[in-house]
Formats: sequence, structure tokens, C-alpha cells
Amino acid sequence: MQGRLLERSNEKPVFLNTDKIADAHQTKINVSVQSVYKPDSIQMETLKKDYSSLWAHLNHLYATNDVEAGKEYYTEPWFRQLCSHYKNGVEVTGITREDLSHHLAIQNWASDGLVCTAIDSNVVFKYNYHDKTSTSAKTNIAIVLLFQGDHWRIDAMRVINESPAE
Repeated sequence: MQGRLLERSNEKPVFLNTDKIADAHQTKINVSVQSVYKPDSIQMETLKKDYSSLWAHLNHLYATNDVEAGKEYYTEPWFRQLCSHYKNGVEVTGITREDLSHHLAIQNWASDGLVCTAIDSNVVFKYNYHDKTSTSAKTNIAIVLLFQGDHWRIDAMRVINESPAE
């Protein structure tokens, strides 16, 4: 008898890994639902948690150009689109961004609970610079999220408008 020896990687499966970027992130998220179909309380908590994690990775991407770190929160087409814009050689500025608050207005919630379209109005960003100064901006964003695997992933995003915060 001959057996094959499988080489096993020491890498943990995705569901056992802890997400240090998401765990370190905090933001305020208020949600309102204008959709005919409404998420139940468990779906709502999952959405809020994943939405916060998604923004943690978008902020990390903004500061570091590290596309790989957040790939679990992007659909495949959106990940490919990001990769085409963040190639090697893109200079890292060292400017960091924090998202302080969100008001997520769910426009459409799929009856199967797998698709969510929303307007994130009055997103407040704080930009921190090298010289210890900072600025703030308010933004409205249209977003499409898909529930794939075990969490929500971003499929599309469009900035509607941006202005300096008051």
C-alpha cells in the first residue's frame, strides 16, 4: 500500500482568523429602513458589524494601499477593480482617514436577505496629516452590498457629494 503525504499549511482557515483591523475600528452607525422587505434583528446586527468592518478595511486601504487585507469584504469584481487602481508603485502618503459616523438608509432589502442597496448619508470623515493637523468632511455615498459566504461584501459604491464638515 502506498499513501500520499499531504503537505499541510500552518495557515488557519478564514473563519478562524481574527480580523485585527476590524476589531480595532469603532464608528457610530445609525440605520433606517425604507425598503418593503425589512431585515430582522439578527440580520440588522450582522449588517452593522460587517459594515463597520468594511469601513475599517477601506480606511486601511486609504492609508496603506494594501488591497489584500480587506479582500474578504469585497466581491470578486470589486476586488479586481480595486487591484487595477492600486498597483505596485502607488505612493503611500501616510495620511490616515477615520469614519466617525454613518447614517445608513436602506433603500432596498432583497426578500432573500442577500442584497442590500443603501444611501449612507452624512458620513463624517476625519483626515489626519503628518504635521498632527486634521480636517473633516461630510459625504453621501450610494452603496450596494451582497451577502456572500459568512458576511456582507461591497459590490458597488459611488460618492454622491462631499463637503467640508461644519
